[in-house]
Amino acid sequence: MHTKKSIHFIVNPISGKGKNKLDFHTIASVLNREEFKIIIKTTKHANNAASLTKASIEEGANAIIACGGDGTINEVATLLVGTPVMLGIIRLGSGNGLASHLCISNSVKKALETIKENYSIKIDVGTVNEHYFFSNMSLGIGARIINYYTGFKKRQIIAYFWAALKALLHKTTPQMIDLEFDDFKKTLDPSVLFVSNSNEMGYNISLTPKASLQDGKLDVVFTEKLSFFDKLTFATQFIFDKNKRYSKATYVLTNQIKVTHKKQEEFLTQIDGESLIITSKTLTISIKPAALNVLVPKI
Repeated sequence: MHTKKSIHFIVNPISGKGKNKLDFHTIASVLNREEFKIIIKTTKHANNAASLTKASIEEGANAIIACGGDGTINEVATLLVGTPVMLGIIRLGSGNGLASHLCISNSVKKALETIKENYSIKIDVGTVNEHYFFSNMSLGIGARIINYYTGFKKRQIIAYFWAALKALLHKTTPQMIDLEFDDFKKTLDPSVLFVSNSNEMGYNISLTPKASLQDGKLDVVFTEKLSFFDKLTFATQFIFDKNKRYSKATYVLTNQIKVTHKKQEEFLTQIDGESLIITSKTLTISIKPAALNVLVPKI
């Protein structure tokens, strides 16, 4: 007897423009009912994707499709790390940095064709203390941008730029840290501390355009304290010329970094486009090579 593949869709209806619908008819037009068992689940509140994913794993799903933005993908993928269950992606969010790196189409139909093809690769997974990230995480101005961005009802590119402007203008008290990786150790107050697994932040913006999801390494970019003019210069450069390295930034390829706060026991971070306060004096940021199976188009 032919066994149907069980495909579960976790849909975040408020990702991106907040009008997301993915109905059974659209899915079944590509994934026929003779070959696939289709289950659609819709998130009802924040962090609901994780519990829905856990239930889908227990129900025997062969693949779980995150339908939303990078935050939704993070919630779903976190439960799939180290398991044989494959992650699929339907791009319904705003930034969609990870999906863009994986060459997953903006078209729902084409993304469904990718799922039907059933071609997968193993990608690396970033870790920061007990949290996973699949695209990037950051401290400093990057974390503040996402913290402001989270306050906007509609997460679109214009909201991102307003959040960036607000973060650039914000005067901060010194946040002295010890930064350690390989044989390097330095105490600094970083304006930028960005750690990337993928080559895009979203909206086709990148600080690490050569980053790979399969090299077992983290791409790290950091700066000392920057003036407002220097911040503006840096932001303008990576938006309009992402392949050029900023002269006042340090670029590193490593598999682990350690960040220790000199004054307090919490960090404002952004992880895959979501704002998160991590209560700890130390952050250990590392990589788990080839830890997640992802459905991608054959290139």
